[in-house]
Amino acid sequence: MNKWLRIFIKLVVIVFLVTISVVLVSNYLVKEKVVHFLETSLPDTILQTNSSIELNVFSGTISFNNPIIEIRNLDSKNYHTKASFDKIVVEDISYWDYFLNSKIHIDGVKFIKPNIVYFKDEYKKIDSSAAVLKMHSPFIIDELNINNAKLHIYDRSKDSLLLYVENGTININDININKETIIKRLPVAFKNYQFKADSIFVKANPFENLTTSNIISKNNTTHIKNIRFKTKYSRQVLSSFIKTERDHFDLVIDGMKVSTLDFGFINRKLFVKTNRIEISNSKLNIFRNKLITDDSSIKKLYSESLRAIPFNLTIDSVKIKNTNISYTEKVKEENDGGRIEFQNLDANIANVSNTYKSPAQTTLDISGYFMRNTAFNANWSFDVNNTNDDFIFKMNMKTLEFSKINKFTEPNLKIRFNGEVKKLYFTINGNKTNSIVDLKVNYEDFKILILNKKGKQKNWFLTKIVNLFVSKDSKDKSNNFRKAITEVDRDKTKSIFNFIWVNVSHGLLKSMAGDGDKN
Repeated sequence: MNKWLRIFIKLVVIVFLVTISVVLVSNYLVKEKVVHFLETSLPDTILQTNSSIELNVFSGTISFNNPIIEIRNLDSKNYHTKASFDKIVVEDISYWDYFLNSKIHIDGVKFIKPNIVYFKDEYKKIDSSAAVLKMHSPFIIDELNINNAKLHIYDRSKDSLLLYVENGTININDININKETIIKRLPVAFKNYQFKADSIFVKANPFENLTTSNIISKNNTTHIKNIRFKTKYSRQVLSSFIKTERDHFDLVIDGMKVSTLDFGFINRKLFVKTNRIEISNSKLNIFRNKLITDDSSIKKLYSESLRAIPFNLTIDSVKIKNTNISYTEKVKEENDGGRIEFQNLDANIANVSNTYKSPAQTTLDISGYFMRNTAFNANWSFDVNNTNDDFIFKMNMKTLEFSKINKFTEPNLKIRFNGEVKKLYFTINGNKTNSIVDLKVNYEDFKILILNKKGKQKNWFLTKIVNLFVSKDSKDKSNNFRKAITEVDRDKTKSIFNFIWVNVSHGLLKSMAGDGDKN
């Protein structure tokens, strides 16, 4: 055999043996490092177990089989968070970065079929370094994948499910965890994320639940289908046990799109920001039983409600398309209540926020149909920073047959209306205490019929008396309006919509009763 060939073969064998030795030693050292990290670097509140750890030093991959992680309070043996996985895979660890730059650089991390359970009432907020991960080296993860996850959040003290996510998948890119990020409210920095889930359940409050299906968030745009916000009790059951009146809700939204969504923490305060929300094809049914004791709590106007949000909210615009609203109010025991309806509502809302500075205004431009046939347009504006809660509400309405509102007035008030509104305009300048309404109306053949207690026949005497004080029309020309300007004090125990209705009713009463001026 040629001398140089023998030397070459010996060299190859030596290199091979050295390589194998390095691999075996590296495999042992890295695995020991991982075990040592799990045993010494996790805070006392985090416990972890696994059935085995597999390491392939050639590919730089570590697999944790059947890991279980429990997070507890410092003063308790009971966990508030428990996560079990089929497997956790850490792919392509860069040993070069670790040994030369003291960085843990990982190509990818996969959490396979996690099942996460969190008990909200068990968690105790603490301010302790013992709850912070000890960062000896910064982590850089190019891509993190969570596949087929289930998430349950409970209130164990009330035996109540607060949130459930079915088959959730998350992809996050360019994750960085270091000594600076680990102490923040959001302890990681990242660039892009994607999220999808088959369904989500949220207990919104003790009375209503929120459910969705097929939610997808990608490239900072989120699409949500089949949203439902519904009172979990029937109207009858809800009325049987509430002590003060409360609306019964049933809201269905076919689809919602949230564009350019951003969130995080600034100085440990949460912010949520989006430039546009689109809501399409929604239907809302509201029922209120007025036979139940009034809720005497003070109701906030929307400007105050936005100011009071405990985090920074910025929504540049909201587009609502094709919405139908039905409101039923039960005043008499002998019937199911009266109903008013709005159909085909479209709305453009700007500056839904508590971050804009004066004089920026929150504005709502709304159009649609009242009681199916009456077209209307409304504009509503206010400054969220104005602590007096000043607002302007304007509305114009076209032809309305008075008989259309008898669905509401007959069962509730035992009053029937005849006649027709040709045009109605009003402007309300209001605040949290009072308002001035400027109203003008063109109408004809108006008549009020007072019904008997059964609501079947006309009370002739009362009908005659009432109509003595009401003008039959606004004169014989279509452009002739009756006008009224009047002041209204706000009942702060009632909603903003009640306040608007009181303004309109006062303006109509003054104009039609002959107290208003004629144009």
